[in-house]
Amino acid sequence: MHSDEVAHKRWQTWRQQLRLTGERRLFVVAGTPSWTITQASALCGALPTNLWLGEAPATHPQLPINKFNTVLGQEYDTLVFNAFSGLHPDALGAVAGTLTAGGVLILLCPPLESWAQYNDPDLLRYVAQPEQAANLKSRFLKRVSQLLAQDTQHISWTQGNNFPDLPKLSYLRPWQSYPDRHGCLNLQQRHSLAGLLQCARQRIPVILTADRGRGKSSLLGLAAARLLKHGLKVILTAPSPKAVHQVQAHCRESLPFYALDRLLDDAVSADILMIDEAAAIPVPLLLKLAGQYCCFFSSTLHGYEGTGLGFQLKFQPQLKLMFPNMRQLQLHTPARWSATDPLEPLLFKLLALNASAITLPAQGEHTIRWLSQAQLSDNEPLLQQVFGLLTLAHYQTSPSDLRHLLDAPELHLAVMFRQHTPIAVALVNTEGQSRHFPLTPTLSLAIWRGERRPRGHLLAQSLAFHGGFYEACEFRYHRIMRIVVHPHCQQQGLGSQLLQWLAAQTQRPDSPLKGDFLGASFGASTELLAFWQTNHYRALRLGASRDKVSGLQAVMMLWPTSPAAARILPQWQRQFSANLQHIFQEATEQELSGLYRQLVLLPPHSQPRLDKQIAHDFAFYHRDLMADQAVLARFVANHESVIPLSNSQRQFIADLLQPDAQPSKVAKKHQLSGYKSALAQLRKLMQGFFATKSKT
Repeated sequence: MHSDEVAHKRWQTWRQQLRLTGERRLFVVAGTPSWTITQASALCGALPTNLWLGEAPATHPQLPINKFNTVLGQEYDTLVFNAFSGLHPDALGAVAGTLTAGGVLILLCPPLESWAQYNDPDLLRYVAQPEQAANLKSRFLKRVSQLLAQDTQHISWTQGNNFPDLPKLSYLRPWQSYPDRHGCLNLQQRHSLAGLLQCARQRIPVILTADRGRGKSSLLGLAAARLLKHGLKVILTAPSPKAVHQVQAHCRESLPFYALDRLLDDAVSADILMIDEAAAIPVPLLLKLAGQYCCFFSSTLHGYEGTGLGFQLKFQPQLKLMFPNMRQLQLHTPARWSATDPLEPLLFKLLALNASAITLPAQGEHTIRWLSQAQLSDNEPLLQQVFGLLTLAHYQTSPSDLRHLLDAPELHLAVMFRQHTPIAVALVNTEGQSRHFPLTPTLSLAIWRGERRPRGHLLAQSLAFHGGFYEACEFRYHRIMRIVVHPHCQQQGLGSQLLQWLAAQTQRPDSPLKGDFLGASFGASTELLAFWQTNHYRALRLGASRDKVSGLQAVMMLWPTSPAAARILPQWQRQFSANLQHIFQEATEQELSGLYRQLVLLPPHSQPRLDKQIAHDFAFYHRDLMADQAVLARFVANHESVIPLSNSQRQFIADLLQPDAQPSKVAKKHQLSGYKSALAQLRKLMQGFFATKSKT
């Protein structure tokens, strides 16, 4: 028999045995793109339930890497992840959860020893311009390669070698999961279902946590079906409707979904509110819902969309204070694959999904220092500690953040240690006139006019395009992307100490923070605004809309670190104040007593020349209506159109430039087809205020 036929027969027999064990495996196929694709195609054969992510032969169903979310909730027995199309960490973590018991994840990649030098397409997500990724050596891929080389549970086949020996599979009895009469797959699910039903009867809030594959969502669905059958009104919410597909699929009754903003704005009556993927919802909103409803909070502890550490450490203690009799239930036993499955722990290691902030020394001296990406890459325990801390700073920290931490070319990390343990972290990104890839004058003008939106320059780009500050792209910014203090060390001023250390670093000649501004962008809660303003940061921009989940407006704040920045910042502040005057002229007292009253502002003073430039570039290019509304209103009030306007045209302009204007409604009032036609009409009318179009 031909060696290929022998290998194929061995492979098919081994796959049958693997299904009996209920385990899943990783099979790394390393070599050239064409060779690896050919081998993977042969391994998949004609199996109907296989999926390729990335480039694939025409004979196989394939999915672009960045569309991985579209297959969540489905099941496959073979997955091919073509890493030549980019090793997207979130995609790898996500699709592994769709792999059934006995399934194989086939990873196509270059030889491990050279993978870090491969020009990985996924690097484009971490740089502002494609040329930045051309010569990057990926520390993330180096780490993945090293961890795979150390792992003994996966299978590896490198081009030039024979088909590998397949690991022997040992099991005491065939693995299989059969639901009991309640629909539960194991004893732990059964006990948790009983706990949920008891808490519902007593109206006691519950926190249900589990890693993926434990049947958490199906358990919610089973509980909801029982409660609805007994006459209770149960409703469901989550960060998105897609997140609750499994819950509804396991509920035989009609289980209505309500968006978060609907629940917060309206008084929806219910006996029980089930909240799935609760870790992706900010703590203040969860506490507000807990005050309105008897809630069952369900959350994944580790997942591609984010970790639950912030949920555990911040939310659970506060809920306990509100409801001392609350229950906590946790599922450990896998329901969709064997408890001896080696794939999950391997992926947890590769993607740092089990990173956590460790127990702190009781006391010790505090020191702050820079940590380079190379130092993190070469020290796995330190990387785990630092990344574990960073997961506490944001509700949706994902594996892609790990890659950003190791590979982003303009990233700097400042860490505060107690003895040798990290207790606080600041993640800083250089933007605008960065040292290695500064914004060119041509690109800066395109940003200002709304023609380009390059990655990696959030402050410069948004202050220029949305804020209306013409010179914004001429400066170098250091944006503090995240700042986090270990929960056991908070309320001790350590966050402010870290900011003060960063400020001092801006004046050192050898510092990576030489430039013009330190800055930040975040959801403007009362507490965060107070923290940043106490540290002398000043607001320059408010987001035009509120976040659908948090209900907070984004705010951008700056602190000047160069003489040029110190000179121009007051001008920008006064222009910002003038714009706010227009925005809030129709505001209610409640709105004025909140965010607006808390902002530290300079007296309003607009710049007529800047207003004219904004109005011109709005008319002839692609500047944003909502961002420029205040400027356009001032400009129209102080200038006459070169082309005479009719009364209806004047009224149309006035209607669109009202602070509370809704363009779609204005369009309907003036018999236009919608928002786009209203915007086009306004640009055309604004062009009439200028004799000619400026070329600069």
